[in-house]
Amino acid sequence: MLAAMLSDGVRTVVAGGVEHWVRVAGAGDGGVPLVLVHGGPGESSYSIERSVGDEVAKLAPVVFYDQRGCGRSARPDDASTYMMERLVADLEELRTALGVERIVPWGVSFGCLLAAEYAVAHSNHVDGLILQAPPITDPLHPGLWTMRPGAVDPFLTPDERTALRAQLDGVTDPIERTVAALGAIAGSANAARFFYHDPANIPSDDENAPGSNPEMAMALVGNERVELADDLADLDVPVLILAGLWDRHVGFDMPRDLATRLPRATLEIFDRSAHSIDEEQPGEYVEAIRRFLAR
Repeated sequence: MLAAMLSDGVRTVVAGGVEHWVRVAGAGDGGVPLVLVHGGPGESSYSIERSVGDEVAKLAPVVFYDQRGCGRSARPDDASTYMMERLVADLEELRTALGVERIVPWGVSFGCLLAAEYAVAHSNHVDGLILQAPPITDPLHPGLWTMRPGAVDPFLTPDERTALRAQLDGVTDPIERTVAALGAIAGSANAARFFYHDPANIPSDDENAPGSNPEMAMALVGNERVELADDLADLDVPVLILAGLWDRHVGFDMPRDLATRLPRATLEIFDRSAHSIDEEQPGEYVEAIRRFLAR
């Protein structure tokens, strides 16, 4: 009912002393608003907003926002504020500023970590969770970053593979290994095979798309809280987990295993998608959210 206080349009919301770009769509639909928590870290809500955002906004109110330092939001004066606790506090200030009592955080990739941390910290304001490709693991898992070079390796050309293996020889730090692996795949002739199940689904370059914030990315990558999965499993919250069968960024095992842990989880598997399910199977993606909201 409080969602009726929302109104469609773009606005600026100050949270944690930083001006955040915010857009509301579907305010007239009624119901608990979904808040898109984008990935990266350091990207923006732009791509999801344009792929399935307005279709999802036909189902329920949707709040798009760019995190501090990202996309169309301002960069903080102090880069040390690129930390999970501050991002959780920003989201809570955003909820309060919009005048809504409860929200459904809709996390995408890294945004799933933020959405889940928010749910743990403010469960009384969470009506449910939507998690696309969540990189949330149990404490005994070796971790996403440890596995990243192994995920990249099969898609490189023989020469690229040889070069990467030589570069990583003797390098043990998982973040350094990840950065090297991502650099190798980004410059590879076979890059499209890593990012999309079907290269035909790669969107055209968009000159209006905001750039990423590498400073924020390096501040947050590798700092995931290992107890998050346990804390999330203690919540009595319905969770929709969206997993691409061919996802090489996060993999399929992590979302599947998380769904096994959570008491009220629904796992939706997209068998023709990699990491960007919203771009490869947009119709099925929106339909999965519709079913979840109609529960």
